[in-house]
Amino acid sequence: MVQEITPASVGAEDNLRIKFVAAIANVLTPTVAEREGGDDVTYSLTPDGWQPTQDQAVTVDDRLTLAQALERPGKKTKSLTLRYVYGGATEPAADALVEGTSGYFMVRPAVANETAGAAGQKVTIWPVLTGEQVEEAPAANGVFTISQKCFVTGAVTPRVALVAA
Repeated sequence: MVQEITPASVGAEDNLRIKFVAAIANVLTPTVAEREGGDDVTYSLTPDGWQPTQDQAVTVDDRLTLAQALERPGKKTKSLTLRYVYGGATEPAADALVEGTSGYFMVRPAVANETAGAAGQKVTIWPVLTGEQVEEAPAANGVFTISQKCFVTGAVTPRVALVAA
């Protein structure tokens, strides 16, 4: 028997870039230019500041006289909550994510943060409408933070390749 190959892993430190983009012509073929035109928010976020979640409803599929209850997958719900810093000389996230702003988060994992966008890189796209910016209570030995709910306004598109045009 041949042993299964262990795939290489990529450490998370400095290998993520999240941009907030005002417009994307086609979420199935996002362009490098669309990504590069966005606002960088990665390093504004706190370690717990990027909180995507997913839930999936259960559709009951009962059958006449069957002793076991059956299930099928139901609707999926994706949610996104942010926490980011503010109060410094520049506030990239607070400035870009004003309440009521529509746009797209383009998340590029497993590539060095400083690497420029290039065709073929994979991104996940979150279409959102930003909610209220809530200034959180200050904590001793802490920094000033804002929490914010983002309302998902379309299908999240996972791991699509950037295109050159």
